[in-house]
Amino acid sequence: MSAAAIAAGSIIEARYWQDKLESTAAQLMERSNDSAIEAALDQTFQANLPAHELLSRACEAAAESVVLPAAEGAANQALLVSIPLIAWSKYPIASGPVDEATLAPIRAHLFAHILADGVRAHISPFLYAIEQLPRGFSETRKLMRKLTQAALNGTSTRPDSTARESEAAEMPADARFLLVGVVAPVGAPIFLWQQDAQNEAHATHNECLLRWVEQCRPSLAKLVPGAAFECGLPDAYFHNCRQCDLRVRPYMLNSSLELVEDSLKVPASEIGVVVAGVGESRVDEYRISILRKGTSQVVHGVVWPLYGAEDDDEAPSPREALEAIFKEHRVGEVIRLPGTQTPEFCEDCGAPLFYDPEGEAVHAEFPEESEPPPVHYH
Repeated sequence: MSAAAIAAGSIIEARYWQDKLESTAAQLMERSNDSAIEAALDQTFQANLPAHELLSRACEAAAESVVLPAAEGAANQALLVSIPLIAWSKYPIASGPVDEATLAPIRAHLFAHILADGVRAHISPFLYAIEQLPRGFSETRKLMRKLTQAALNGTSTRPDSTARESEAAEMPADARFLLVGVVAPVGAPIFLWQQDAQNEAHATHNECLLRWVEQCRPSLAKLVPGAAFECGLPDAYFHNCRQCDLRVRPYMLNSSLELVEDSLKVPASEIGVVVAGVGESRVDEYRISILRKGTSQVVHGVVWPLYGAEDDDEAPSPREALEAIFKEHRVGEVIRLPGTQTPEFCEDCGAPLFYDPEGEAVHAEFPEESEPPPVHYH
């Protein structure tokens, strides 16, 4: 169906196939059959990348949104929205349950600066780390239905067991999310920037973000005490997941370089990095090994994943972004391994391995005599 949608000769035919894709994906998710979805995604990724992108978006749409049948009056459209934060700290970044006193002003600002008139919303009382988010499309759809039904009925919810029982990975920089179920009549705007331009309340994305940051930042700060953070615009769930994946990378690398300097008690000029492009048939990510300049022991590592069509033909390219960070930190030595390295992982813990100056895949470990940072990613 995704290939048929790509080959469609009219927008009407394309919409037909897209609707079929979303309805089929939704049916599979209702049966918790993520394996069939993943198989189709893998197949199209290998055979037809445009069809793969279309199928991915259709699956995301089915997981994060639904049209609710009309009981009385008009039917409603429901959407899973996230409120994103990018936080960085030398100490563990908070996640977990959030009390009503903290949520109340955030909810008020959400209605005032983000949501269109007449939209109903319910915020889950939990600050999610990436490891605590729903696992797979089916679980995402289940949570979307739960939160949007609460928004429709004005009821409360509790986080599911996946979120409550999962621990957030301790990283020097990471994303955090509040998840929101929103409901509006079919055809009505959900966000303030969708409203009619003639309406006095109409605003652009950027204007909404500026107001959100200005007004809501003090309330959001209570979610991540002791951490510096950047606010993102509340928007659709999968869109914000992708945006945070992109935005967290420089913070992760910056924080990791600073942590290594502090732990080894050396200036940046005494720090070296090894940059390796890693993937099966193409570069899917860069693995950055951090070590003391002139040595081969990798003390810390950072994964810089690539998304979508990102490659080194872009301007600025991923490598240029890395170079800019190394230059800003005045890193003493940068070694770039040629070619594409095979992705290697630790057999014991499953963590990604990093590459020393000779190209050997090794575990990133701080020397015994140093003071390792309180959080790390390897």
